[in-house]
Amino acid sequence: MRVLACGFTLSLALPALLSESLAQGWIRQESGTRESLNGVSFLDADTGTVVGDRGTILRTVDGGETWVPQDSGTANNLYRVSLIDPDTATVVGASGTILRTTDAGETWVLQDSVMSNLSDVYFVDRDTGWMAGISGIAHTSDGGETWIRQDSTNSTRIFFVDAKTGWASGVSLRHTTDGGETWIYQRQDPLSAGLYFLDSKTGFTSDGHLGAERDYGGIYSTVDGGETWTRQDWRQPVWNIVFPDAMVGYAITGGGLSSPRRVARTTDGGQTWHAQAQMSVWALSFVDANVGTAVGVSGLIFHTTTGGE
Repeated sequence: MRVLACGFTLSLALPALLSESLAQGWIRQESGTRESLNGVSFLDADTGTVVGDRGTILRTVDGGETWVPQDSGTANNLYRVSLIDPDTATVVGASGTILRTTDAGETWVLQDSVMSNLSDVYFVDRDTGWMAGISGIAHTSDGGETWIRQDSTNSTRIFFVDAKTGWASGVSLRHTTDGGETWIYQRQDPLSAGLYFLDSKTGFTSDGHLGAERDYGGIYSTVDGGETWTRQDWRQPVWNIVFPDAMVGYAITGGGLSSPRRVARTTDGGQTWHAQAQMSVWALSFVDANVGTAVGVSGLIFHTTTGGE
């Protein structure tokens, strides 16, 4: 098996005050909002959805050339979106908010929640999905018509590679091979801000903690499904991880809740990383090794077709 991550060295040789509008390799798009944007999901190079504070939902069908606001029916902050097909998506957010559309966002339906303060959602098909939050994990097999609590451990991120195999992170990292019926503890995970798996064996998680101790911050990799994890050579907060293929990956690193962050890129499966633009972004979505979108504070949306280079 190929080892995809053996080291992490991140060059920060970029101007400290790089302009948001001149971020090399990233083009700023007009979002039409000043609300903070927290989550983004793209199906392909054209079709994507962004969610944010105060019920903000934006949709594009032209790769972000135009972003159209949609009526969410809520003023609650929205944190994550799982775009399942061109018509179907699920959004989660504060106060247990769950929204579902089956008509490309023309209407959003509020679903009943069994948990509060939801931070992540992941669907593997139109019917089968999971959501995570401070109250644990819940599962649906009918597109969110009903949600069933599976676990009560505080969770910030959730990721599945198929209907049976997945991971949840938060105060601890847990693994399931039966669709969430049982969750097996793998390691402590004090503040997992990123979670991404390429397959049932190879994956990454990250620590977004801002503490001064050496154990805070960083990125971790596994090649055995999470049985063992290798910490990469990086000691700064890492907030989001995306791997569009086995060799090319992206991370949001550095900064506090309000200070600028950088997008970092690897082209060797995580062995080495280099910093790109300084941008105040929270979340990433890539459809291939080069085409991606980043969203963040004050309505910021950046788009790249060159891998950010």
